[in-house]
Amino acid sequence: MLDIANRIAEINEQQLQAGNERDAALLSSFQNRLAVTVLLTVLFGIGMAALSARKVLKLEARAHSQYQDVVEARKQLENLSARLVQAQETERRSLARELHDEVGQALSAVLVELRNLNTGLVTQSEELLSKHVETIKGLVENTVRTVRNMSLLLRPSMLDDLGLIPALRWQAREVSRQTCIDVTVETELLSDDLPDEYKTCIYRVVQEALHNCSRHSHATAVRIHVVQNARQLTLSIRDNGKGFDVNQSKGLGLLGIEERLAHLGGRCEIHSSLGSGTVIAIELPFEAPVAAAGNSVSASV
Repeated sequence: MLDIANRIAEINEQQLQAGNERDAALLSSFQNRLAVTVLLTVLFGIGMAALSARKVLKLEARAHSQYQDVVEARKQLENLSARLVQAQETERRSLARELHDEVGQALSAVLVELRNLNTGLVTQSEELLSKHVETIKGLVENTVRTVRNMSLLLRPSMLDDLGLIPALRWQAREVSRQTCIDVTVETELLSDDLPDEYKTCIYRVVQEALHNCSRHSHATAVRIHVVQNARQLTLSIRDNGKGFDVNQSKGLGLLGIEERLAHLGGRCEIHSSLGSGTVIAIELPFEAPVAAAGNSVSASV
């Protein structure tokens, strides 16, 4: 009986020890899993915090960049408004000077000649009176020519009466006559019956480009090419002048060109560098009734 009792005690002791070992193994496994879970949770939290911080910094940088863009755009708008006002005043001053110097002086001379004619109606001979009349006639014709040129610069009537091609031809001839620049106009239009806003836009863009060439580029030749297809109308103006740095200098005229094109949904690209001339490439999205292919027009000045 004692031997059996000892064996039972040993078995109980072994079972108790085995249970303790199992409990210790389970506790160790639980502790390991808990440590791994805590570590993964901490790492995940750090990662989320890092991603959140990066996202917040990126959003902050984007917001700051957009704010700077808004500030810069506001400054450019203010500068553009000031320059537009200045350009308007300059144009008015130029127009007033033209009216005073050309038209005013011519009309004053007409008045003087009319007084002389009135005074000499009794005393002077018919030949002298005829000379006075011819002088007055010449002064009036010069005045009419001056007023016509001024009106054509403000709004060319031939653009409405004859269309875009004759207006571009006239403009090229005038620039060539005044500046000795060889201006060539080439057009390939499916139809000359363009909307008025397109004709005005192209005419003003060419006018501004030729004005810049005559004043700044020192060019001797300018090539203007207008092409229309079923989808868009393209315009390229190329000169052989001294060129300029597009990123550094962009005048009010070029900004005006971009504004005109943006109003019609077009875009403008300016390619230039010092000593290599300038190319202005313009695209206007356009869908017009296409005339017959034989109506393609080519004009050269």
